[in-house]
Amino acid sequence: MDVPLPSDLPPGALISIIYRSRNRILGEWASQAGIPVAVMSPLIYLAKHPGATQDEISRRMMIDKAAVARAIRQLEDGGYLTRIPDEANRRRYCISLTEAGIRLAEDAIAASDELDRTITTDVPQEAVPYLLPLLRSMAYTSSIVAKNRDIPGNDTDNTDTFN
Repeated sequence: MDVPLPSDLPPGALISIIYRSRNRILGEWASQAGIPVAVMSPLIYLAKHPGATQDEISRRMMIDKAAVARAIRQLEDGGYLTRIPDEANRRRYCISLTEAGIRLAEDAIAASDELDRTITTDVPQEAVPYLLPLLRSMAYTSSIVAKNRDIPGNDTDNTDTFN
């Protein structure tokens, strides 16, 4: 397969290209749905993990806490989620999607899945079962390297919660 990208691009650059292109395309979908693209990841996470907390979303998805708080506020203002105080810690809130949030999340997941199928169209069929485990391993290793370097602002460590 002849791909018109330089053959010497490192994995990080390739992943960055995929991420930025995917975000632009999903941004178009989000705009048509009337939501900012920044709320899509927390929205999808909440669809798969009802009752999650903002801290959990931040850790598990490696998204800055302030960005998660903004996304949660936007989803709440749009009527897509509810926050219920955690019984064990009244300062924390368990977040769940409303019926409208569930419908929006289902549409977002479908759009995301369709895009991922399109992006992987040219990947040889025999490589597909290995693709996600390889990317997951790279993501995990890169998060460990970042954690071990104690990079300022690296408060989104999720290496202990990948399960």
